[in-house]
Amino acid sequence: MQETTIARSYAEALLELAGADHKVDLYDDELRLIADLMRTEDEFRLFLETPRIDPADKKRVVRAVFEKKIPGRLLRFLLVVIEKRRARLLPTIAAEFSDLVDEQHGRLKVEVTTATEPDKALSSDLKKRLSKLLGKDVVPRYRLDPRIIGGVIVRVGDTVMDGSIRHRLQLLRRRLLKTEI
Repeated sequence: MQETTIARSYAEALLELAGADHKVDLYDDELRLIADLMRTEDEFRLFLETPRIDPADKKRVVRAVFEKKIPGRLLRFLLVVIEKRRARLLPTIAAEFSDLVDEQHGRLKVEVTTATEPDKALSSDLKKRLSKLLGKDVVPRYRLDPRIIGGVIVRVGDTVMDGSIRHRLQLLRRRLLKTEI
C-alpha cells in the first residue's frame, strides 16, 4: 500500500475518534504540533523511527511525555501508530487529518504564488475573492516566486489559474509571433 493511502486511512480513523470526543480542531492542533516536533527535533524523530528501539519503550516514553497534555484517545491513537511501526508516517497522517478537518469545515486550501510578499490588505482581498469564486472558505498558502514578475498564480488541486505578468507576456509573445508583418 502506498504511504499516503495508509496515512489517509489512519487520518480517517482519527477523525472518527475526534468526532466522538467533539474535539476535532483540538486533535488537529495537537497532531500538527507532534508532526512539527518530528520535523524540527531530530532526536525525537529518530527515537520514534528507529527500528532498533523496542515499540514498548517508545510507547512508555510517549505516554510519559504526552499523557497529561493531549486527549486520551489521541494518545491511544499515537500508541497504536507506534505499535504498528508507522511513526514515520505521523507528519503525513497529520497533513491528511488536517485536510479532512478542512473538508469537514468546508474550507479549501489553495496555493497562491506571488512575486513579492503580499500585504494584509491584498491577502484579505484575495481570500474574499477566491472564497466567492470557489464557493468555500479559502485557506491560502503563499509562495514567493519573483520570476512571475507580478500578478498571482492560484493552484487549487490540479487546477491552475495563472494571472501572472510572465504568463501574459508569454501569451503576447505567441500572438506577435503568429502575426505576419
